[in-house]
Amino acid sequence: MAVEDMFNDTFSANAFCGLRVEDTVPDHSTLSRFRNELSEKRVMNSLLKALNAQLERLGIEVRKGGGIINASITPTACQPHGKAPDLPAGKLDHPIAQQAKSGLDPEARWMKKGNKLQYGYKRHYLAADQTGLVLSVHITSANVHDGQCIAACLDQVVLPSGSRLLADKGYFSAKNDELLRQRGLRSGIQRKAYRNRPLSVWEKRYNRLMGCSCYKIERVFGSIKRWFGRLSARYLGLAKTHGQHVLEAIAYNLYRLPGIVAPSVIKTEKMA
Repeated sequence: MAVEDMFNDTFSANAFCGLRVEDTVPDHSTLSRFRNELSEKRVMNSLLKALNAQLERLGIEVRKGGGIINASITPTACQPHGKAPDLPAGKLDHPIAQQAKSGLDPEARWMKKGNKLQYGYKRHYLAADQTGLVLSVHITSANVHDGQCIAACLDQVVLPSGSRLLADKGYFSAKNDELLRQRGLRSGIQRKAYRNRPLSVWEKRYNRLMGCSCYKIERVFGSIKRWFGRLSARYLGLAKTHGQHVLEAIAYNLYRLPGIVAPSVIKTEKMA
């Protein structure tokens, strides 16, 4: 409804979409069916990729530097009522965790973060290290481990050879380090301590150094929440939730552009 109202009230929105004054504005149901079709056909990632390609043709270095990846929980639109199930430790694939009751989102799953259970999805954003623009989006059910999603995010974008991919310790594994080497990237994944194997002094220093840039991906999550509303899913199902988060990433990149372009323009004018 909000998009339809904006088209009816704002000439600039019509001009942006190539609509003339005399053209009929699509109603909200038409727009919803179109969005759902894009989600079901899995073409949302292509829209984000096309936007970033347009920005690069305009001289904006979208992929400048390396990349940063992180995940955030997206609570489902239909939360279970009552007491959360008593899941066995480390058994988020337990049948209790995967049950789909009437009225719930059947593709969402339980996840335990700390001592709190959450029911929903997990979104992974890969952003550029220097500009902070989102490069790729990958959505899974909440019980999927972070470390399994690096390849899916990297498949959607080509980072500069020799650049570093930053991530927190949730993504650390020897398999992921090898994956980055095979793709010509350096690992910036924070080291993880294990039982009877604490972090060395060098590893602690390395983690602090990598953490100095990881705040940029947290800024993406925080800005999307402030600018576009809550982070919970607005629709049911993995495909529609994925579409929602890709559209949020596109809107975030467009919203961030003035802050990226203006300093470079001012610098060029001063040099001239």
